[in-house]
Amino acid sequence: LLFTNAKDAEAPARTEKKTGESEADVAEGVKITTGQRIDAAAGECINYIYASGEKRPFDQLEITIKMTALAPSRVRLDFQRGRALNENAPLPFLKDFRFRFPPAFVGDVLATLKGKDPKVEPPAYFDVLYIDNEVRCHRTGEGKIFVQMRK
Repeated sequence: LLFTNAKDAEAPARTEKKTGESEADVAEGVKITTGQRIDAAAGECINYIYASGEKRPFDQLEITIKMTALAPSRVRLDFQRGRALNENAPLPFLKDFRFRFPPAFVGDVLATLKGKDPKVEPPAYFDVLYIDNEVRCHRTGEGKIFVQMRK
């Protein structure tokens, strides 16, 4: 991630807020690394956050997202499943916790109730602003900008 205006891009890593800290601040000594693995053939990506440091709230968080092209520059995002790894979890079943998101039709129904057409403006999407072999810039449906570099 080269740039984002999304203050909550690393929100799961927030802990122990002190007076004057912003919502996206993390505990002192905690290092956050984010990234994304894309499998274009499968039409999915995995967003991940790694946390390190003594006060880290987790070790790793992964979110798998199905991606569907709606137009030449619009990509629909359907959140599929997640996994949270936490070696310091207080209960054994929380050390490797897996979960599923509600099916896509639930979000589509909610979008329709809000007067939106999920075939044009689904619950989660991004518009590609620029892409080449090294860099992608996109704007989410919430107006957040992300500039990412291929590694």
